[in-house]
Amino acid sequence: MKTAGLFLLLGLGLCCCSGNAEADGASDEGNEPDCGSYILPGCPKILDPVCGTDNLTYPNECELCAKNLRRQTNIRIKRRGMC
Repeated sequence: MKTAGLFLLLGLGLCCCSGNAEADGASDEGNEPDCGSYILPGCPKILDPVCGTDNLTYPNECELCAKNLRRQTNIRIKRRGMC
């Protein structure tokens, strides 16, 4: 009986904690960058910083899109400005 209870608690814990982390800071938080506005991989040299969901500051939204393209990630915009 004690073993069944232990497995039940373990299963419940795994269900609650699974799927919370993604590689390279990608997640459902933040806003999707508008990558369709840019001709990638070239980006304008405009300083308009954005903070990515990987907690890195990018010089602009286009640079974040370029990194997503290069590394096949889905880093989103956590907020406008520095991290």
